[in-house]
Amino acid sequence: MNDFYDHTKLKIGQQVGVELDPYILNYPMDEKKSTWVADQGGRPFVLRFFQPNKGKVDTFLQNARKYATVKHSAVTPNYPPFYSNLWVFSCSAVCGGENLYSFLGKYPDGAPLNVVISLFDNIAKALDQIHQNNLFHGHLDLSSIHVVNGLGLMTGFGAHNWMDRIGEDEMDPRLFPPEYLKTKQQRTIASDRFAFMKLLIATLLGESILDKDFSTSLPDSHPLLSDAVWNRLLDWSREGVQHRPKSLIEVIRMIRADLYKPQSGSYSPAKKAVKGYVRRNQSKIIIASTVLISSVIAAAVLWPNSEEIVEEAPVAIKVEETEEPTFEALPQILEEPLISGGTAPKIEKIPPSTFLMGDQNRMGDDNEKPVHEVEIPNGFYISKYEVTFDQYDKFAKETGRDLPPDNGWGRGQRPVINVSWYDAKAYTAWLSNQTNAEYRLPTEIEWEYSARADSNTAFWYGNTVRAGYSVCDSCGSQWDGISTGPVGSQASNPLGLFDMHGNVAEWIEDCYHDSYEGAPTKNQVWLANQCDTRVIKGGSWFDIPRVGRSATRYRAEPDLKASNWGFRIVRIIQENDNIAKSE
Repeated sequence: MNDFYDHTKLKIGQQVGVELDPYILNYPMDEKKSTWVADQGGRPFVLRFFQPNKGKVDTFLQNARKYATVKHSAVTPNYPPFYSNLWVFSCSAVCGGENLYSFLGKYPDGAPLNVVISLFDNIAKALDQIHQNNLFHGHLDLSSIHVVNGLGLMTGFGAHNWMDRIGEDEMDPRLFPPEYLKTKQQRTIASDRFAFMKLLIATLLGESILDKDFSTSLPDSHPLLSDAVWNRLLDWSREGVQHRPKSLIEVIRMIRADLYKPQSGSYSPAKKAVKGYVRRNQSKIIIASTVLISSVIAAAVLWPNSEEIVEEAPVAIKVEETEEPTFEALPQILEEPLISGGTAPKIEKIPPSTFLMGDQNRMGDDNEKPVHEVEIPNGFYISKYEVTFDQYDKFAKETGRDLPPDNGWGRGQRPVINVSWYDAKAYTAWLSNQTNAEYRLPTEIEWEYSARADSNTAFWYGNTVRAGYSVCDSCGSQWDGISTGPVGSQASNPLGLFDMHGNVAEWIEDCYHDSYEGAPTKNQVWLANQCDTRVIKGGSWFDIPRVGRSATRYRAEPDLKASNWGFRIVRIIQENDNIAKSE
């Protein structure tokens, strides 16, 4: 029997696979470190490592190869697994956007029909098509569906079907079909259909409905759907396998047909009350149910002033459309709460723009050329300050990581130092999980625009350094050439950002390139086939002023650490982002 590597001992920055073209572990996606985001040649992948206590290695490999054949636009691609005497893992593409759990937070009382259809239409088509080949997802829940540009995409398709038993580590137990609770777990196409219907109902009514008993707690009508359609959805959501829909496309077709259909108004409150009681108590004594139903009907018929009620014109139910928040309506400054308490770093809203990127003052190196125009079509948030020891230490303690040394200068509000690019990426991943938003390192485009603040000079405040504006070697501060200074100790630029020149140089998301030849002309992460080094920008307390210019860029291997390197973070503004006003 092969002695495979213990996945619980994997570490950020570790190389796995083959030596010539290894995957470099970026950050874990679960507490047990069985699933990781990794880089290979500048491209991100999701790696799922074999777990000996979950099943057999032959079954793992057969399952991974089988599901690598699944191809559909609503499914993130799976690739053939990797197998050696040391490593066994499956591989799939990374999906962007936000997971369905986070997305539904914008609609606590249920999403509009057009949003529901947009989310589930392509998923329904994919499942119906793939089910014809006797393949199924197996762990469909709020985390395995991501929302990208308003469309739902399924991740990890079939990834856990090799396991002897899918448990709470692999799937939200609120979505378990009854057959998952049996001693010998049964997983079939019908299991996907059960989870699909529960997710659909949760999107129509709000995610919190999953915490309730579907047999007794679902409402007897829905304000956006006709009674016939809603009753059909309720029937399809029952636990029995015989009740589950045979075609998920048909489910979405019925909802779409109701999208522009006016309310029938033919379902009276009395009838709704009777039907609800019957549905909730159908297993009780029929005689008692019949007596109660008769009483309710009689009350409705003989109630005083019933004639006046009948003659009243039907009251149209006004459904208020959810207005999508505009960029201008989002708060200028934001501090998002963390699940574990406290808040994320304070972030500043940066508007869309077009600017010239690169050395415009003939003061730089060849890697800052050619100067080129870049468009930032969508705004973003970037942290006002460099990430501090206080902020990073909270993350490190909660995730069991070693605290980076502070060189005896103090921690607290000083920028965190002695952290690698992988450390910074792990922090942004944790921050994303803690806030249900998407945080990452800045792109080089985002960082340079934020530093320039609409200037075309070497620094945002001019072509030469001035006291009170930067911390660097000979910039005029008390920390020059000695140590970092507390964040925000110098003047902010016109965008409200501090320490963009000096204090610590900052890790960037992009791969390093020797020049701007072929650089993107719109804001995006610039990757490469071989991504051995990452970009660092901004200069530091240790560097001469020239190194801290807006255009300066230099390379560093992502696993290196230094006392003059730190980072700041970007918070992506998603489509349909509905952020509460912070400041």
